[in-house]
Amino acid sequence: MSDPILTLSGVQTDIAQYHILHGVDLVVPRGAVTMLLGRNGAGKTTTLRTIMGLWQPHAGEILLDGAHIHGLTPAQIARRGIGFVPEDMGIFSDLTVEENIRLAALSGQPIPERLEWIFAAFPALRTFWHSPAGTLSGGQKQ
Repeated sequence: MSDPILTLSGVQTDIAQYHILHGVDLVVPRGAVTMLLGRNGAGKTTTLRTIMGLWQPHAGEILLDGAHIHGLTPAQIARRGIGFVPEDMGIFSDLTVEENIRLAALSGQPIPERLEWIFAAFPALRTFWHSPAGTLSGGQKQ
Protein backbone atom coordinates (compact mmCIF):
# COMPACT_ATOMS: atom_id res chain seq x y z
CA MET A 1 0.00 0.00 0.00
CA SER A 2 1.25 3.51 -0.81
CA ASP A 3 1.65 6.08 1.91
CA PRO A 4 -1.75 7.16 3.25
CA ILE A 5 -3.21 10.55 2.41
CA LEU A 6 -5.20 10.65 5.67
CA THR A 7 -4.53 8.92 8.99
CA LEU A 8 -6.50 9.11 12.24
CA SER A 9 -4.92 7.47 15.28
CA GLY A 10 -6.77 7.16 18.58
CA VAL A 11 -9.00 10.16 17.87
CA GLN A 12 -11.42 11.06 20.66
CA THR A 13 -13.98 13.84 20.29
CA ASP A 14 -16.39 15.03 22.96
CA ILE A 15 -19.35 17.29 22.32
CA ALA A 16 -20.42 18.96 25.57
CA GLN A 17 -20.58 16.12 28.11
CA TYR A 18 -21.02 13.42 25.44
CA HIS A 19 -18.13 11.19 24.38
CA ILE A 20 -18.82 10.74 20.67
CA LEU A 21 -15.60 9.30 19.24
CA HIS A 22 -13.66 6.79 21.31
CA GLY A 23 -10.20 6.07 19.90
CA VAL A 24 -11.02 6.14 16.18
CA ASP A 25 -8.32 4.74 13.88
CA LEU A 26 -8.65 5.25 10.13
CA VAL A 27 -6.21 5.01 7.23
CA VAL A 28 -7.19 6.34 3.80
CA PRO A 29 -4.77 5.18 1.10
CA ARG A 30 -3.63 7.76 -1.44
CA GLY A 31 -5.82 7.62 -4.56
CA ALA A 32 -8.44 5.35 -2.98
CA VAL A 33 -12.17 5.89 -2.87
CA THR A 34 -13.11 5.34 0.75
CA MET A 35 -16.53 5.10 2.40
CA LEU A 36 -17.37 5.71 6.03
CA LEU A 37 -20.33 3.51 6.90
CA GLY A 38 -22.26 3.02 10.11
CA ARG A 39 -25.65 3.12 11.73
CA ASN A 40 -27.27 6.38 12.85
CA GLY A 41 -25.38 7.81 15.79
CA ALA A 42 -22.21 5.80 15.11
CA GLY A 43 -20.06 8.94 14.75
CA LYS A 44 -19.67 9.27 10.98
CA THR A 45 -20.51 12.97 10.85
CA THR A 46 -18.52 13.68 14.02
CA THR A 47 -15.50 11.95 12.45
CA LEU A 48 -15.79 14.10 9.32
CA ARG A 49 -16.33 17.31 11.30
CA THR A 50 -13.31 16.47 13.44
CA ILE A 51 -11.16 15.86 10.34
CA MET A 52 -12.33 19.21 8.92
CA GLY A 53 -11.44 21.05 12.13
CA LEU A 54 -15.04 21.99 12.87
CA TRP A 55 -14.72 20.08 16.17
CA GLN A 56 -11.44 19.58 17.98
CA PRO A 57 -10.36 16.12 19.13
CA HIS A 58 -9.52 15.72 22.81
CA ALA A 59 -6.99 12.97 22.11
CA GLY A 60 -5.27 11.27 19.19
CA GLU A 61 -3.79 12.66 16.02
CA ILE A 62 -4.93 13.46 12.51
CA LEU A 63 -2.38 13.50 9.70
CA LEU A 64 -3.12 14.82 6.23
CA ASP A 65 -0.42 13.87 3.75
CA GLY A 66 1.87 13.14 6.70
CA ALA A 67 1.38 16.52 8.42
CA HIS A 68 -0.50 17.13 11.67
CA ILE A 69 -3.61 19.22 11.06
CA HIS A 70 -4.78 19.54 14.67
CA GLY A 71 -5.31 23.20 15.46
CA LEU A 72 -5.68 24.33 11.85
CA THR A 73 -8.84 26.21 10.94
CA PRO A 74 -11.41 24.57 8.65
CA ALA A 75 -10.36 27.00 5.90
CA GLN A 76 -6.70 25.99 6.25
CA ILE A 77 -7.65 22.31 6.13
CA ALA A 78 -9.83 22.91 3.06
CA ARG A 79 -6.91 24.63 1.31
CA ARG A 80 -4.92 21.43 1.86
CA GLY A 81 -7.49 19.55 -0.21
CA ILE A 82 -10.18 18.20 2.13
CA GLY A 83 -13.83 19.13 1.66
CA PHE A 84 -17.00 18.29 3.52
CA VAL A 85 -20.54 18.70 2.21
CA PRO A 86 -23.02 17.97 4.99
CA GLU A 87 -26.36 16.35 4.25
CA ASP A 88 -28.13 19.58 5.19
CA MET A 89 -26.30 21.99 2.93
CA GLY A 90 -27.73 25.16 4.46
CA ILE A 91 -29.27 26.32 1.19
CA PHE A 92 -32.29 28.61 1.19
CA SER A 93 -34.67 26.89 -1.24
CA ASP A 94 -36.81 29.98 -1.90
CA LEU A 95 -33.83 32.14 -2.84
CA THR A 96 -32.08 31.99 -6.20
CA VAL A 97 -28.65 30.44 -6.61
CA GLU A 98 -27.25 33.97 -6.92
CA GLU A 99 -28.91 35.10 -3.68
CA ASN A 100 -27.60 32.03 -1.81
CA ILE A 101 -24.05 32.63 -3.01
CA ARG A 102 -24.16 36.35 -2.24
CA LEU A 103 -25.37 35.56 1.29
CA ALA A 104 -22.56 33.05 1.79
CA ALA A 105 -20.01 35.57 0.53
CA LEU A 106 -20.97 38.34 2.96
CA SER A 107 -18.33 37.36 5.50
CA GLY A 108 -15.47 36.67 3.10
CA GLN A 109 -13.68 38.22 0.16
CA PRO A 110 -15.41 40.91 -1.89
CA ILE A 111 -18.00 39.27 -4.10
CA PRO A 112 -16.44 39.97 -7.58
CA GLU A 113 -13.26 38.03 -6.74
CA ARG A 114 -15.23 35.18 -5.17
CA LEU A 115 -17.65 34.96 -8.11
CA GLU A 116 -14.76 34.74 -10.54
CA TRP A 117 -13.35 31.79 -8.58
CA ILE A 118 -16.77 30.14 -8.14
CA PHE A 119 -17.58 30.30 -11.87
CA ALA A 120 -14.13 28.99 -12.78
CA ALA A 121 -14.56 26.05 -10.40
CA PHE A 122 -18.24 25.42 -11.18
CA PRO A 123 -19.07 26.75 -14.68
CA ALA A 124 -22.53 25.12 -14.69
CA LEU A 125 -23.64 27.59 -12.00
CA ARG A 126 -24.12 30.23 -14.68
CA THR A 127 -26.92 28.08 -16.11
CA PHE A 128 -28.80 28.05 -12.79
CA TRP A 129 -27.82 31.52 -11.56
CA HIS A 130 -31.38 32.93 -11.49
CA SER A 131 -33.15 29.65 -10.63
CA PRO A 132 -34.65 29.03 -7.19
CA ALA A 133 -32.16 26.87 -5.28
CA GLY A 134 -34.98 24.51 -4.30
CA THR A 135 -35.37 23.43 -7.93
CA LEU A 136 -31.81 22.08 -8.18
CA SER A 137 -30.94 18.42 -7.79
CA GLY A 138 -28.96 17.27 -4.76
CA GLY A 139 -25.76 17.12 -6.81
CA GLN A 140 -26.30 20.60 -8.23
CA LYS A 141 -26.84 21.98 -4.72
CA GLN A 142 -23.55 20.46 -3.58
